[in-house]
Amino acid sequence: MALFPLALWPLLLACWTRPPESLALVRGGNRCEGLLQVQSLGQQGLVCGDHWGLGEASVICRQLGCGRALYVPTYVVWPQEAQQSLLQGVQCQGVEASLWDCSLGKWGSLNGCKCECIGAVHCSGRTGLASLGLRGGGSPCAGTPVIRITEGPVISCGLHQKEASVFCRRLGCGPALQASRPHLTGHPGWLGSKVISCQGTESSIFNCRFNLNFLDHCDLPTDSEVVCAGHTEARLVGGEHPCAGRLEVRRGLTWGTVCHADLDLATAHVVCRELQCGAAASTPEGARFGRGSGPAWTEAFRCAGNESLLFHCPRARGSQCGPGRDAGLRCTGEKFRLVNGSSSCEGRVELQVQGSWAPLCATHWDIADATVLCHQLNCGSAVAAPRGGHFGDGDAAIWPDAFHCGGTEPYLWNCPVSTLGVPACAPGNSASAVCSGGCNQGCGGGG
Repeated sequence: MALFPLALWPLLLACWTRPPESLALVRGGNRCEGLLQVQSLGQQGLVCGDHWGLGEASVICRQLGCGRALYVPTYVVWPQEAQQSLLQGVQCQGVEASLWDCSLGKWGSLNGCKCECIGAVHCSGRTGLASLGLRGGGSPCAGTPVIRITEGPVISCGLHQKEASVFCRRLGCGPALQASRPHLTGHPGWLGSKVISCQGTESSIFNCRFNLNFLDHCDLPTDSEVVCAGHTEARLVGGEHPCAGRLEVRRGLTWGTVCHADLDLATAHVVCRELQCGAAASTPEGARFGRGSGPAWTEAFRCAGNESLLFHCPRARGSQCGPGRDAGLRCTGEKFRLVNGSSSCEGRVELQVQGSWAPLCATHWDIADATVLCHQLNCGSAVAAPRGGHFGDGDAAIWPDAFHCGGTEPYLWNCPVSTLGVPACAPGNSASAVCSGGCNQGCGGGG
């Protein structure tokens, strides 16, 4: 047998060098998140998600210089990728220096991938974080589920019970009490038509399986509500309008009453603010608005007064509340304005309640009330409080509350407030005010 000259050995070794190996995370918002794409054994493609976990993700993030592994989701294979080969049998302990030190299988078809899914990685070194939350439900623990993928779309589909449980737990809101479509868990094709599929035990929704094929064709309505056990919101019932009534608080799915002794002014202000009803005007004692039928909560809220939601207030042990001791609350409304005059400092008096404007009644409205309003609107002093209807009535129903100011209060909502009888106010009797800041050619007028 002939021997090769020693001078030719470097050339032979160069010919026998292994094909180049590389890996990258693709289709993410940056190089530290996305689907794992590998070039190995002369082929390039994605990786089968069988056995996919933190061990594999930790090695990949470390090798790419992207910090630690945060999430290890798997994605359903897109239809156009179903014929492409996947690298299978990837298994790491998590301590390897690179993916090439792990156990790697062969390239194969989708049929050889049991989960029929692709492995993905989210590392801590990425430039942006995916976010999730519940919107429009009265607190951070209830509402429509929304997931934002970095540099990607917003997923706003309803969740099934298992997915809702993971979602609520990730938000620190306890278990899920209500999911968008809990009854569909046994529906044929239930798994395939979901954007997100969880086992229910995952520590994060990002560890669940994502099916982006259905992102634009969700089978669940976007207005479905998820409610977690930590959800808290307030409402006022039994009053003449949405900004007055018996205070009831929802914990999870249950509405209950609050003891009058546990409602202080700071907490009352927070409730009014949450309901877009301005500030607290009064807290009537006893069952002024009727007795509630739900349970009486044994916790009391200890708000500072600047919280945007009752949900954010600290809680403490509440009082023992006897019959007829439910808390009542009357709010002032959101804002005040003068309309239908020659300037913004004269006209019909209106206040905003939950986004809508309503005129005040002229009954009990006098120059002292007008003085406080003019100061509040930075319109100088009150020159006149014309007769009812002087600047028209407008289209909205007249607000049934009457203010009783002394004239020195800084705001109308610092004045005593009473509710007019039924009917609250005769048509054509809207309150008016003329302030010195609105006088163009001298002022005067009836009181």
